[in-house]
Amino acid sequence: MPGGSDWIWLAVAGRDGITPKVRGTCNNGEQYKKLDVCALSGGSFIARHDDPGECPGPGRQLLASRGKTGDKGLPGPRGEEGPKGEQGPPGPIIAAWEIDHVNYRACAIMSDGSDGGTLDLRGMFEQFHAEAR
Repeated sequence: MPGGSDWIWLAVAGRDGITPKVRGTCNNGEQYKKLDVCALSGGSFIARHDDPGECPGPGRQLLASRGKTGDKGLPGPRGEEGPKGEQGPPGPIIAAWEIDHVNYRACAIMSDGSDGGTLDLRGMFEQFHAEAR
């Protein structure tokens, strides 16, 4: 509790107390007075005297700076489903087959001209030939 021999008065209310004034984001084009506080890059600075100059600088004292990034938290609940979007253009379809008679392969040619993959049919024909005997 205040009042014992371990306590001293630093200021008397209404007479010599000076209150810092929060001024928002630092703007080097504005005039600042002693104890004006402004924010810059996640930190806050207090003016050491009237006309302290640019922030940050020797006329200002860093009060608080941005802390370290904390650990990632648990994922939150899934949000509501959004509205259905517009239908996109149709995807390519198989437009033709290129047959490799020597190697028993069929290569799909898509409607956009791209390669649709290859079917290796030799094993299937060999199995059919063995079962048909």
